Amino acid sequence: MTGIFKSIKFKVNSRLTDAQKAFLRLLYNIIKTPGDFMRHLNKFNYDRNVLRKVEVNFTPPLFVATITNNCNLRCPTCLYLLENPNKFNATYIALDKFQEVLEKYNTQNKAEVIFLSGGEPLLHPQFGQLIDICKKHHFIIKTSTNGILVKNKIDSLLKLSYVNVSLDSHDYDSYEKYRGGTAEQFDLVMEGLKILREKGCYFGISYVLSTENLSEVDKMIKLAEEIRPNVVYLHNINPNGCEQYKPLVLQDRDTKLFLEKISKRTDYPFDLIMSVVFDNDSPLFRQAKCVQPWLLFSFNEKGDISYCCHLSHDVNIGNAFAGYNFNSPKMVGFRKDIIGGRIPKSCLYCQRRFMGKEFGHFDSRAGKWFIFGNC
Repeated sequence: MTGIFKSIKFKVNSRLTDAQKAFLRLLYNIIKTPGDFMRHLNKFNYDRNVLRKVEVNFTPPLFVATITNNCNLRCPTCLYLLENPNKFNATYIALDKFQEVLEKYNTQNKAEVIFLSGGEPLLHPQFGQLIDICKKHHFIIKTSTNGILVKNKIDSLLKLSYVNVSLDSHDYDSYEKYRGGTAEQFDLVMEGLKILREKGCYFGISYVLSTENLSEVDKMIKLAEEIRPNVVYLHNINPNGCEQYKPLVLQDRDTKLFLEKISKRTDYPFDLIMSVVFDNDSPLFRQAKCVQPWLLFSFNEKGDISYCCHLSHDVNIGNAFAGYNFNSPKMVGFRKDIIGGRIPKSCLYCQRRFMGKEFGHFDSRAGKWFIFGNC
């Protein structure tokens, strides 16, 4: 029955305009949870203005808090390290500053989700207290971790709605190659994943794919079947600044064969989401516009703002500790560039530019693929 309803929803959505979808979502959400009226109305205003107006009159629905820029891995594909090899150091957001930001910017609980990010967020010595602050402000709380400290932080992680573990490997040799970690760290990650499953935490694992490791996907899936997460994400790499790894494109024969193979199978024991596969020759690849400068309020441990979750924070964009209002000149200018189709080089192969255009989503309850498309 779940599959039937999802199929109907998918077909109906494909025939509606964005404005119609936004209005129907508003009605549905108000009926479902009338107590969250302000949050639903805020999301409706976002839907009406995203990619249309350079100045926003709503609270970004998703907060991304980089609570530390410290990290205990040095992954060769890390965009931050490719930009600045000395990026990571031991700085952490202060509890009082974090509390201050949430009180100031989430009035009437308009925002819906807060994503605790890093660096490696579990390195924050007061990670549990940050979660408690988020809960006081009625956020849905999510995080992404490299998994090394899951065992140490399990009590805090069980309070979250979702935990993602960035795995990018299927054994120690691939872990060393793609994550730069040690055998001891790999064992800790495996132990942490087992604990998440045993404790009933809703969690996912993610793999970053490139032409370099495409032949290893079968081994990744096999490991995921042993781990049994709720969700598996297969991300397409953003290679900006890194010549060693190339993204998956439809012009590549091996990529086409991979997509055919992975979409034929309908017995995965978890939801499986395959991100966009690029078609360099398509109009959509040249024209797709990223929603993140509207969707996100992204700040780091110093309060500095970033345009999205992948670009660096910069005090010149704004500072959450010093009067940022979602519409600084730099942010407005960036939104104007996005609307005008002026895409920065670093964004060209970013999968987040194509949100809603993923290759497909396998629903394990329905036992069925829902194919979105490629660009």
